[in-house]
Amino acid sequence: MKKYFLRFLPILSIFLTFNSFASATIVLVNIEINKGNKIATMTVQNNDYAPKKFQLILVKRTYKDGIEEYKETKDLVATPVTFTLHDGQIQLIRVALQNTQNYSTKAKDYRIFIKELPRRVKLENSVTSTVDLVVQHSIPITISG
Repeated sequence: MKKYFLRFLPILSIFLTFNSFASATIVLVNIEINKGNKIATMTVQNNDYAPKKFQLILVKRTYKDGIEEYKETKDLVATPVTFTLHDGQIQLIRVALQNTQNYSTKAKDYRIFIKELPRRVKLENSVTSTVDLVVQHSIPITISG
């Protein structure tokens, strides 16, 4: 029995530490905006003990010669553009089309990048070294008529 336990101990430790990697939860990972649904909402929650800062970047996605390209756009509006979330706090994000006359029969693809900003750390009297990973989430947005 002890032999089996020792064999599965590394796997068990991965599952027990997995939650520490999920520092933010994003709800609604596929946004569609159309004439019937002019404003889309999504939420971001901080699952970490430390406060986290986020920034929203809106881009238009195009394909040119089989290569996916992203260019910043003013076709969409998202609010708030930057925000800070403390432990367990949830932020509502609203995304809307800037000009409502841009609805067309051909669907347009956009993305919203939710970029976690690095935090400032004082290193003067630090005893240990840490590495903070920052993540950028890419959420698809479809505009249709």
